[in-house]
Amino acid sequence: MDGYKSGWYKEWFGEDYLTVYQHRDNKDAEQLIRLIRTHIPVSGGSTILDLACGNGRHSFLLARDFPKVFGLDLSMPLLRKAVHTQTQGPHTPLFIRGDMRHLPLYPVFDLVLSLFTSFGYFDRDEEHAQVAREMARVLKPGGFLVLDYFNARYVRTHLVPEGERDMDGRRIREYRRIDGNRVVKKIEIIDDKGPKVYYESVRLFEAGELEALFRAAGITIRHIFGNYDGSPSGANSPRLILMGKKDAAS
Repeated sequence: MDGYKSGWYKEWFGEDYLTVYQHRDNKDAEQLIRLIRTHIPVSGGSTILDLACGNGRHSFLLARDFPKVFGLDLSMPLLRKAVHTQTQGPHTPLFIRGDMRHLPLYPVFDLVLSLFTSFGYFDRDEEHAQVAREMARVLKPGGFLVLDYFNARYVRTHLVPEGERDMDGRRIREYRRIDGNRVVKKIEIIDDKGPKVYYESVRLFEAGELEALFRAAGITIRHIFGNYDGSPSGANSPRLILMGKKDAAS
């Protein structure tokens, strides 16, 4: 497998991304939101930010119960998809384009969410620290943060090197490898127009590294879970779900 390009996320999160991941449903998302509501004291008047919201899968579920939900993403194709999605509840999220390293927002949020491994994309850890600082900055003092990430230990021991499937008349091939402290995936999409190639490359953060990163930004982690059902975190848990609170003095 050849190497990925820096800034891969600028090319990948578009219509082809939606095709490759169209099989995802709301089951995990709904379970995660129930877990959040169980452990985070958010009221109906809370202001919520869904950071790296994509096409709004979690934003729309949150908007069923919360009237002030904001979704932010860098990808215009995914944001267009979100904006044109028909809502079934009384509230519609507000979608904004922006870079998570430099959020165009004020500190008005009671809860900031980074869900489904929407973190760890950048080449330098200072950029990840900058994202953590920005997440903390836009929170009100005493506000809450939730980070839903993959479990690096689980990824290292359960990585499937390659896979192939057909979807909507396209052949999709995926190749995965560990490259130092990153997991890299190469995605080939082949149809009658020829092949297209994309990459994903995400930092393999351990739980302690993430706790330290957010502690330095002024957020204390209070709960760690290993899956959407609230099970404990461990070597064999697929997820790493951190829930923290911004220090009142930050």
